[in-house]
Amino acid sequence: MTHREELEDQATCADCGAQISRGSERGFAFGESGVLCFACAEQRGGRYDADEDRWTRAPSLAGLPAADDPER
Repeated sequence: MTHREELEDQATCADCGAQISRGSERGFAFGESGVLCFACAEQRGGRYDADEDRWTRAPSLAGLPAADDPER
């Protein structure tokens, strides 16, 4: 993976601001480009099923800026 690809793979958690890798971490994606890190998604009530490799209950997005909000 090139440096540019690595940068494009990075995302910022909309809740805590942590940098996460979209390709290797189990974050929760929402909207156009929003993402929650795994820990924040779980704290917001999300449930991840590792056997099914999917979120079985979406976390609450209350109070988060819209993913396409330019003020983020």
